[in-house]
Amino acid sequence: MISYQPLKKITQLSVITTGLLFTHASFADQCPALEEWFPHSQTPRPNDAAFSSSSNCEFHQWSWQMFLWLTQEEDGMPRFLSFNSPQSLLGMEHRGFLPRMTKSPGTESFDEYLQAGTDGIFVDHNGKAVYYSQYINSTFENFITSNQLTDPANVRSMDPTTAFPIDGTKGALELKASWKIVDSDDEVSDMFTMETTVAKLENKNGKIVINPDKSKSVTVALVGFHIGGIVEGHPEMIWATFEHKRNAPDVPHGTTLGQVVSTDDYTFYTAGTKLGDCNVNAAASNLTLNQRKQTLSPITQACRQYAFGNAKGVNTSNTESIQTINASVYSQLDSSSVWRNYFEVGAIWFLEQNALEPGMNLATDSFTAPSGRSVNLTGSLKLSNATIETFTQRQTTMDNCFRCHNTAQEFPPKMTLEPLPATNLNISHAFQNIYFWSQENQNDN
Repeated sequence: MISYQPLKKITQLSVITTGLLFTHASFADQCPALEEWFPHSQTPRPNDAAFSSSSNCEFHQWSWQMFLWLTQEEDGMPRFLSFNSPQSLLGMEHRGFLPRMTKSPGTESFDEYLQAGTDGIFVDHNGKAVYYSQYINSTFENFITSNQLTDPANVRSMDPTTAFPIDGTKGALELKASWKIVDSDDEVSDMFTMETTVAKLENKNGKIVINPDKSKSVTVALVGFHIGGIVEGHPEMIWATFEHKRNAPDVPHGTTLGQVVSTDDYTFYTAGTKLGDCNVNAAASNLTLNQRKQTLSPITQACRQYAFGNAKGVNTSNTESIQTINASVYSQLDSSSVWRNYFEVGAIWFLEQNALEPGMNLATDSFTAPSGRSVNLTGSLKLSNATIETFTQRQTTMDNCFRCHNTAQEFPPKMTLEPLPATNLNISHAFQNIYFWSQENQNDN
């Protein structure tokens, strides 16, 4: 059971992520937040059917407007918390948030095994695992149920060019949030917090595994937020990500592994930590769990490898659009709003319209689709969220959303399951999870 916990008054904090422009200084008007979005309580939902992709800015405006609409209070809590989880389409009990970690067959949910960086647990500075939750909107949900795509046989027999729809003005959405467990001495007055239950970790057969049948009640703080949404002309979805401003420092251009990234403390970074000690995945070697205390060691030092998802000097207009819209939103949100402390890291999409095809393995920024059409990624080409893709930021094979969100055939984690054929719907990890979960349910019955 999730209950909304009202927040304390927000205080101005001294640690500011590099380049966010979270100040009251003047900023360029090249990518403004629209006046009609404010006050936050009245932010309208974006009209996905009327989306225009004539400029880079419009993708970032869609991203911010959607974030504001999703975090708008509805019945006492942010709207996105009223959305169903992918598990709900199969009648599966939601047994608590789950951390990203290595999977051991038969001991954990499939929630994370298709996500980037699934071979690691992100450990906060209190030794607690960072947890994750997924959500889908009604357009996504109705599409799956009306086409009976919870039946794996129907997925395998459908037209592989089938894409997620826009229902009226509302395109299909899938969301993912990352949450830090709040300890008594944590400063969280500038974060959104709530009470929930999380699955416990345990040591089993020499591995750290999830036991979703055992849970504990905790307060969690929102630290990261992914949005993937269908808009007109872009069946590949706009993939946007947001973070809390105190999460981690941006790595200055040219920093070597032996150099300090920042002299400031952040939620997931200790002042003076060198780049070579950032984003280190300890799960495969020396990660240990104190099962009684539910604490892990060592902690993770997080850095954001690419500010706004671009290397220095690459796609500078994209970076400028993100910086200016972040500042524009900040200047127009009420001074007491907790959401002033979150920022858009970046967004990525296809440069060409209606270019999605089955069988795309998006390993490079420019590629030839199976049909022979040239397709280019644009926006934040090295987009990662420091709390969701912590361990993959340096890997060129996994350094933006489309490296993992593609339309290629997906093979199951267990030999007893059928692979997922190449389809346009494979762009969604929620869809992929549902396909394999449904087979698990069939096998269990």
